[in-house]
Amino acid sequence: MSGCATLNKPAPTSNPNLPTVKKFKAYPDRNAIALFWSVVPQMKGYYIQRFNAKNNKWQQIATIKNPYKSIYVDTDLKPGHIYKYKIATFDKNGIPSLAKEVTQATLPKLQPVVPLEAKPLTKGEVKIIFRPHPNERVCKYIIQRYNNKTTKWENLATISPRLNVEYIDKGLEDGKIYKYRIIAVTFDGIKSFPSTPLVVSTYPKPPVILKINASTDLPKKIKLTFSPVPNAVYYKIYISDIPDNGSFTFYKKTNSTVFIDHINKDGFTRYYKVTAVSKHGTESLLSDTPVVMGQTLPKPSTPIVSTNRMGNTIEFIFTSPDNRAVKYLIVRKESKSLFKSNTKKFIADSNRFTDTINPKYSYKYKIYEIDKYGLISNKPAVIEVN
Repeated sequence: MSGCATLNKPAPTSNPNLPTVKKFKAYPDRNAIALFWSVVPQMKGYYIQRFNAKNNKWQQIATIKNPYKSIYVDTDLKPGHIYKYKIATFDKNGIPSLAKEVTQATLPKLQPVVPLEAKPLTKGEVKIIFRPHPNERVCKYIIQRYNNKTTKWENLATISPRLNVEYIDKGLEDGKIYKYRIIAVTFDGIKSFPSTPLVVSTYPKPPVILKINASTDLPKKIKLTFSPVPNAVYYKIYISDIPDNGSFTFYKKTNSTVFIDHINKDGFTRYYKVTAVSKHGTESLLSDTPVVMGQTLPKPSTPIVSTNRMGNTIEFIFTSPDNRAVKYLIVRKESKSLFKSNTKKFIADSNRFTDTINPKYSYKYKIYEIDKYGLISNKPAVIEVN
């Protein structure tokens, strides 16, 4: 219990003839000291002073006006510090007797928490475990993490109760070393010494895939091949219509180092990046991954056609500019009059084709390349015969 206190007020000059306190003892706690004395009932009360080491002066911290009081508790003290006290009685005029002095140290801080383990869990997560503090007055723990930029320990979280001795930190960078320490706190706010730091590294990112190839000669698809990454469990494919690094979006994932992108377009261009993902969920750095361009096979070129006419026959000689033609499609329109015509199709398996014509009619031929995949020229060569 505490008596009525008037802080920092010096006591009046003492009277050596007044009765004094005979027994004056102090009992420590970590943040408080209890003062006990023998009562002097014929006096009006007691003055209590505490020595201030900063200014090297005694200061009055309490005036107790009941002479039968025999206990005063000085609170809000620092653990492990030495404090000096004086007590003097005072009479009806407030004149103090000679003082009795006692010196007492508060109890030291709580012993530190004993850390047990720090380990990475998955991508961006680590777990720390420590022993419960043996002091049953402990009600919570402050988890601190070291900030390398500010070079300071920063409060990360507060967990409770005393037996809750694990903490999972999330949202961390891959492949980075982190340091943690724990401070126990009692129900009345007493803190322990910090624990020995726990040092742990998050799981690293897999290495960047540097060798990536994309096909440009397959019909309606693009084939990606890339070098395998040790311990990767799958790969993520990113695509973009432009080669700019910031434009890539996730497309699909694959367990193989070969990926077929089916695209129902001819001559379609797409840009790719490929990242590796570990069993812990960490992913290789997308920004450092090289860009590769793939393209579906474009349609064959328009063939070059020359002709030889001999009477009622006409010979066509075809040349393939891109050397892709395996055969040619000939579409013949035979016009007998302004309003009467018919169309017929022919397939030439070589680079020559001969047709029989009627000199009375006019003819229009459209010739297309056909490659080994069955792709047909987008534009035909046009030959007119009159």
